[in-house]
Amino acid sequence: MPYFQRHSLLIAVFGLALLAPGAAWAQYGYPAPYQSYGAPSTGGPPLDRSGLYLGFGVFGDEVINQANSAVDFLTAGGGCNLMLGFRLNPMFALELGLGQGFHNNVTDAWGDTVDYLSLTQITVDLKVILPVPNAQFQPFLQGGVGAYVLANSFRSEIASGGGFQLGGGLDFWLNPWWSVGGRVLYHGVQFSSFAEPQAGRSNAPFLSTVSLEFNGQLHF
Repeated sequence: MPYFQRHSLLIAVFGLALLAPGAAWAQYGYPAPYQSYGAPSTGGPPLDRSGLYLGFGVFGDEVINQANSAVDFLTAGGGCNLMLGFRLNPMFALELGLGQGFHNNVTDAWGDTVDYLSLTQITVDLKVILPVPNAQFQPFLQGGVGAYVLANSFRSEIASGGGFQLGGGLDFWLNPWWSVGGRVLYHGVQFSSFAEPQAGRSNAPFLSTVSLEFNGQLHF
């Protein structure tokens, strides 16, 4: 995603943050119809309420296997992730993610990056939240499917394919509207055929990576 688009999205998220407390209080100022596992001591809506949330995270991505490929075409990297989710009830949430990781950095004599590969992912996940009574932290399990695109620094697509992700993490609520968290996810991606000049042939590799992400979320 180009720099100015990421910058615009971040501005929009923080702009919404200025409006969130009043709107959330008006909507959720009444007792929840179900048991609350994380009602904050400072007052406000329960932490396990249904509703929309936005998030932004940064991650590191470790490549653990590149099956069906004559050469290793991807190195470890890092990137950022935007998420839009909806908590259905105290135990389940659906989440749409847009992430981009940067790999295979090439630098010049001055240390500036002059070339790289980007791995873009659009994912849909189901989160299973494990409630902890009277606590401000909430562990969860997560799994879903996604579309992945590998491209060079000139935005030319090299390969694309479908994949899945599985893992879990922990969210810690700072107050009824903000939370921070981390998660570890395994990504399995089956790419379509793409050329490997070093091997003089085309393959359809299966890529396996593990990512560690830290994020912040705004809840409405």
